[in-house]
Amino acid sequence: EETKYQNKRNNNKNIMMLSTARIVSRRVVTANIAPRAAAAVGSTRCMSIADQLGKKEKVEEDRYIRAREAQLAAAKAAAAAADSKAAELAVKSQELIEAKTASMNEVADLLAQTGDVISEAGLANLADWKHT
Repeated sequence: EETKYQNKRNNNKNIMMLSTARIVSRRVVTANIAPRAAAAVGSTRCMSIADQLGKKEKVEEDRYIRAREAQLAAAKAAAAAADSKAAELAVKSQELIEAKTASMNEVADLLAQTGDVISEAGLANLADWKHT
């Protein structure tokens, strides 16, 4: 009976050892192999590709923003140049009108001294002829 008892005891020890071995091996697999398996699948690489794509998108967005800002600055400069040119032309036109009016008044005064009469269109033609 003592031998039977020892066999049963040894059998229980073997079962405990196997159970302990299984638990330990599961923990080792979970701790060591699972992260490696995830890395092998490509999860880490996907993160780096996503980061690279994000950086490329940022660069493209920055490039677009700079190009758009340059377009807006060019349009603003063109509008300012057009306004400046329009103001210059308005001033020059006003000066020409004043000079023509002065010439027309001068011709009208000369004709009034001699008693001659001329139409407004004739005075304008004479003033244009004088300034060309």
